[in-house]
Amino acid sequence: MAKKPNTAPFWRFAFLVYCAVMLWLLFGRSNGFVAGVPYQTQLRQNTNLVPFYTIENYWNILQHSDNHALRVHCFINLAGNLFLFIPAGWLFPRLWKKMRNYFRFFALCFGLIFFVEVVQLFTLLGSFDVDDVILNLLGMTIGFLIHAVQFRKRKGK
Repeated sequence: MAKKPNTAPFWRFAFLVYCAVMLWLLFGRSNGFVAGVPYQTQLRQNTNLVPFYTIENYWNILQHSDNHALRVHCFINLAGNLFLFIPAGWLFPRLWKKMRNYFRFFALCFGLIFFVEVVQLFTLLGSFDVDDVILNLLGMTIGFLIHAVQFRKRKGK
């Protein structure tokens, strides 16, 4: 019987590339502090603690707005916060066996996402939006479920 090739180095490299891209997307594209506007005011303006507020607003814009650029912005925000986190949800349990436990996985993902949101807020390189946390966790959970299905199929063979 032929020995199965070790693909772990490839997936570790893919994870590092993914992390670099995500760091750039999360922190490298924003303008940050706006001169002339007090820091506390910017913190308040960049914070949403009401679940589904942003999601509902963006969804309504997608359904009813005639402004193409605004609709594209809303779609990119919603889809990006969901789909860009699916790879992390798939890679975590692939690379670390302890992450195959959903509760451990969920706790780590929640902690990472919450940390990123707080850093974005206080550095003004983004905002703290509870809807981002919801969509990011949903994306990671989808990735986790895809991995779980693949793992079960592989294990069953």
